[in-house]
Amino acid sequence: MIILDYSPSVSDARSDVVPDAVAPPGRHPRFPLVDGLRAIAVLSVLGVHAATAGGAISSSLSGRVLAHLNIGVTIFFVISGFLLYRPFIAHRAGGAGAPAVPGYLKRRFLRIYPAYWLVLTVLVVVPGLTGVIDGNWWPMYALVHTLPLYDGRGCLDAPSTCGLAQTWSLVVELTFYAALPLHVAAMARLTRRLRVTAWMWAELGALVVLSTASLVLQFAIFDPVPKWLGGSLLSYLLWFSLGMGLAVASVALDSDGRRPRVLGAIARRPEVPWAAALALYALLCAWMPATPLLLARSDVLITHVAFGVIAALLLVPAVLGDRRRGLPHRVLAHPVAAWLGLVSYGIFLWHFVITQQLGPGGAGAPFLVVLLGTLAISTACAAVSYYVVEEPVLRLKHRRLRDVVARRRAA
Repeated sequence: MIILDYSPSVSDARSDVVPDAVAPPGRHPRFPLVDGLRAIAVLSVLGVHAATAGGAISSSLSGRVLAHLNIGVTIFFVISGFLLYRPFIAHRAGGAGAPAVPGYLKRRFLRIYPAYWLVLTVLVVVPGLTGVIDGNWWPMYALVHTLPLYDGRGCLDAPSTCGLAQTWSLVVELTFYAALPLHVAAMARLTRRLRVTAWMWAELGALVVLSTASLVLQFAIFDPVPKWLGGSLLSYLLWFSLGMGLAVASVALDSDGRRPRVLGAIARRPEVPWAAALALYALLCAWMPATPLLLARSDVLITHVAFGVIAALLLVPAVLGDRRRGLPHRVLAHPVAAWLGLVSYGIFLWHFVITQQLGPGGAGAPFLVVLLGTLAISTACAAVSYYVVEEPVLRLKHRRLRDVVARRRAA
């Protein structure tokens, strides 16, 4: 597992060095510490679902700490905002050219659908497991089941029996994937004549406007939030925008050798952003009950914004400043964390149905058994999924199928 900064070449040898799942577009730098942050995100999601199935969510402080581990979804969204937006804007500061939109969409398709179809098909075929509710096959296989495209009951209408209820976030991710090229084209047109510094502020200003509009829509205008808003990118623009903002800052700062004082401080003490994130998370857990979705809208708004800030603070040492020193590097670059991040998508897909089988609807095991059992089983399933399905398919991310076949025949 590569754990150092890596700037890929255009040759095919690059994919032999960098794992296919995390290989960036050609000539764009990779941010390897993000792999470890993916591990933190997926373990957080697994933890909150295991705590729910194991009856560990309560009004106690420990119960609230477990309940708010749903921040893992926020971390995933912030990571996506950074990693997917940066290649499109790197050329503004002399970096590699933006990837072609068809190639970008192809890579997103290969990253999401094959592994998802595998687990969905298993849940449909194996007796006692459910991945489709009310016989609505096409919305689940198309990954649009939380969007208002059909009238039947969806996975979120029966989360206790649907083994893929957690995939609402994948639908949100897909709406982000679809909207990102449109945002890129619009901002390129609006800022094409601006110098790097002016471009950076224009980009950040646009992200602030979009995030504010998202918050106003869901917390001031609509009550309750309609399905087209709550099940799409529109409700989570703040979280994606925070990652995109870090991508803009990363590109702009790479345009010259100068660094603001705050980045110099982060480079010397990368633990500071993490300390701030943990302090804010502790305050949130001490203040908010274990059921944030049942709170007043103002409290849900505070939680929504706080989650975004915490996730961004966790990402900062992994993408800005010196990424080769300090506690964040030691944690995120650990081989176990890096490998868990590599197979994190499979863990995310498999873990929820396992908590169902170990929890009250299945074996009725206590929290620790549900937690450890889910971690062990879902990690094993994820490893098989990655090495048997995902990794072979992802070899096509930057290559044509006929080239791969010809290379295999030659070998």
